[in-house]
Amino acid sequence: MGGAATFRRRWGAPDFALERPPVPLRGDVRRGLLLACLIGELLLGGCSWRGARVLRPVTAEELLGDLAARRAAITSLRARARLKSGVTGLWTREALLVRRPDAVRIDVLSPFGLALAVGVQGPLLWAYPPAESTRYEGPASAANLTRLLGAPVEVGDVVDVLLGLPPARAAAGPPALAAHEDEYRLTLPLAAGAQTIWFAGDTLRVRRAEETRDGAVALRVAFDDYRDGFPHLVEIEAASGAAARLAYEAVEPNAPLDPALFAPPPAARVLPLEAAPPPEPQ
Repeated sequence: MGGAATFRRRWGAPDFALERPPVPLRGDVRRGLLLACLIGELLLGGCSWRGARVLRPVTAEELLGDLAARRAAITSLRARARLKSGVTGLWTREALLVRRPDAVRIDVLSPFGLALAVGVQGPLLWAYPPAESTRYEGPASAANLTRLLGAPVEVGDVVDVLLGLPPARAAAGPPALAAHEDEYRLTLPLAAGAQTIWFAGDTLRVRRAEETRDGAVALRVAFDDYRDGFPHLVEIEAASGAAARLAYEAVEPNAPLDPALFAPPPAARVLPLEAAPPPEPQ
């Protein structure tokens, strides 16, 4: 009775559930239960309440068409987010503005206000730390973006990722599609490597993407926490070891954004990007 009383105190089971003697099952009932469990083993991989994995039938062309449609459906974004990166691993708060095809502004916020603003407006890349009263600027080239962000990306890649999609790539050959467990793997051959994108087998949402160049991994991106069709968690990792985790707290897709919002702010001094301090080591 001590064991039964302890069980009741923990789980709230009624007395009769523990003290009533077991009722033996008839032979035909036992055989029926064994048969049901055997059928469950064959159909579901076990006699349990586990849901079967679902793969929605799809082709490589349909997946690529869906990606193109998503890019066309969301052309701008206003958002608040938290960013985790660098050796400290601390979260920072950010305000983001994104507009296709080539406009980005990221304001890094501190408890005292704006700590750093970084933006791209067409061919211009700029960074503005207010405490220095200095603006650094230069061409929005892949080399400068790599230097500033620590990842080999173009402006369009940054726009795509912030809008919840892997970077758009022009395939150098026919795509290859493979199914594995509960997801699809789509591989696009590129001129100097490949881009592989994994999709959830039931919703066909993008889970992650990996790009290789000259036989080595150049970039990894992962998307999770989808709400209303938009991923609220984005993770980025570059070959250099630079990594970042972006968690959206509030998003406004297709927000009307004035082009002036992406213009570099006025500053007492303007220096070339080469004069800017290097990114924080990872």
